[in-house]
Amino acid sequence: MQRIVLALLAACLLASAATAVGVEVRPDRVLDGDTVTIALTGLPNGTVFSLRLEGAVAPGPDGRFAFTTTDLAIPFSLEQGQVRAALEHTAMNELVVQRGEARARTSGASVNGRYEASRNVSIAAGTYDEIGLSGTAAPGATTVRASLDLTGIKRGPEDGAITFRVRGVTSGTMTVLVYANAEKVFGTEIGLGPAPTPTPQAGPGTIFWVFAAGVSVVAARRLTRP
Repeated sequence: MQRIVLALLAACLLASAATAVGVEVRPDRVLDGDTVTIALTGLPNGTVFSLRLEGAVAPGPDGRFAFTTTDLAIPFSLEQGQVRAALEHTAMNELVVQRGEARARTSGASVNGRYEASRNVSIAAGTYDEIGLSGTAAPGATTVRASLDLTGIKRGPEDGAITFRVRGVTSGTMTVLVYANAEKVFGTEIGLGPAPTPTPQAGPGTIFWVFAAGVSVVAARRLTRP
């Protein structure tokens, strides 16, 4: 009975820690090379932290795609770290993690248009030159779906900001998800590339003008009728 109570207490403490984490992501749309900022507050040490980036990107005319972050700055370390990738609608794939001269690369062919890969890496605080995905889309695919996860046990300041630049994407969307102890604490979607041009729509004034012009024509015909 005592073990059950302790387990329930531990679960409650983990849940309360997760719900207390504050997250703010800006901006809500970026162009190729722009910086995304993920501001975090109240993230205690020992938390199993996970950042997931999900993207829907269009391959280029040559069939190649990229879903890459560069200059990724992390204010804390992630012990027992892991970088995981998952892709859909692809033929060939590559996952790259690079910091300075150290470069880890995993590549392979998709099976039925799907590919998954993971790397156990030491994710120390600092700036990473590149963490990203690239490859070729499956024949006929117009959209590639990609997800990139950074996970580990957080050590460092409770408050800080993760920043990175988005590279290789000129259109599409990216979803930013933050998890603490396997519980989702935040999620938002960011537009990639220029905002779509709104289609002009006729307003009430235009409709009234057309209606009034029609009435005038009908009235004129009635006045000139013999």
